[in-house]
Amino acid sequence: MTATTGTPGAEASVSQNVDIKGHIETIFKFLAAGIGLAYATGYLVVLTFLNGYGIRETGAELFKLRYIYVGSLCLACPTVMVCVIYGLLSGQPTILADSPASTIKNFISRLFPAAENMPWALVVMIVNLLVVFYCIIAFAHPGLFGAKQGLINWLYVPLFATLLLRIVVGEKGLWSRGLNRVRWVLVSVALVASVLILKDIDFVSMLKERTYNYVVLQALFFFFTFRFTRWSRLGSNARSRTARLVVRITILGPLFVLGVFSFAHTVYNHIPAEKGGGDFSQSPDSQICFSDAYRTSIPLGLVADLDRTPVCSVPVKVIEETTTDVYVARSSDRGNRSEQDVPNPASLWRSGAYHPAVFEVSHGAISSIVILNQATIQISMPTPVVPQAAPAGEGGPASAGKTPRSSKKSTSH
Repeated sequence: MTATTGTPGAEASVSQNVDIKGHIETIFKFLAAGIGLAYATGYLVVLTFLNGYGIRETGAELFKLRYIYVGSLCLACPTVMVCVIYGLLSGQPTILADSPASTIKNFISRLFPAAENMPWALVVMIVNLLVVFYCIIAFAHPGLFGAKQGLINWLYVPLFATLLLRIVVGEKGLWSRGLNRVRWVLVSVALVASVLILKDIDFVSMLKERTYNYVVLQALFFFFTFRFTRWSRLGSNARSRTARLVVRITILGPLFVLGVFSFAHTVYNHIPAEKGGGDFSQSPDSQICFSDAYRTSIPLGLVADLDRTPVCSVPVKVIEETTTDVYVARSSDRGNRSEQDVPNPASLWRSGAYHPAVFEVSHGAISSIVILNQATIQISMPTPVVPQAAPAGEGGPASAGKTPRSSKKSTSH
């Protein structure tokens, strides 16, 4: 009886299919882990932020897509920077020994060796592009991207021009001083365009309101991550190498957790509420109209006049909404500050110097919610007073317009 064996081509095909299946499973595992981490991070950020307004999370709504979105914004900065910058700065440089730029290049590479044949000007352009897009996505109010599209195009021009120089000049002239000056001129163009794009974002207020804490923690997290991946875990045996790994985890873990809470306290309140953040300074006002059955149970501070139909609130900002309740604050709530000192009360909330009174309104008491946007409309009017008919003989409808006569005749004596 002869044994049959498969052909080499069939065995290679089966092996290739197994490898593809293994890669797909690995990708899905990393994707699931990333979504889970983003969700947990977003939940912590939103929970911490709402606690500042006195809104307690009951745990009834644990699954919200908003948590994944907020967590993605929190993780985007360290993740993108670590992945992209690590990719740009990894590898051995292959610069010609007699190139004019080799001296300074080799000096800088002692700290951060750039990737193979990667000019530092190109590294700066790519990082600059990432920073600009992150700031637009996270902090810019809606409409800024379209308004600045012309300037954003100027970020692409220097980048593609730098890439084109490599094709035109070739390897020999790639590191010449003249070409290096051209690259840095292009970097200057990109930086000027970035300043013009981001000038409408109030970074000064963000720094005054302690956002720099998050920046410092992320810089430390990136530095230690980069250095730990560059240094091998030296040790004579597995026990010593494991001990070094534990030490690295105890450094990176607290930095990551502190970065998340720093994001919740100092960065999240600068993300526009229109993007799911905690900055209500530019978000549109809303007015809540109540059902007549709840007219007597509405807080006086929320409604200016109960004698209107329908009964609607003063302009409010929607702080949070669940499946059962809506949490709102009056748009004009500035505490004991004057309107001249604080023209936009929501900017005072953002800084953390004052938190407004928050009203919890049940969905059952609401008949409608009007989001005003830029509109100015009247959504309620005074309740009309219907005159009641007087009884007959007392000026009622039967005797209207006539002088009542006495039923008795007058007699003279």
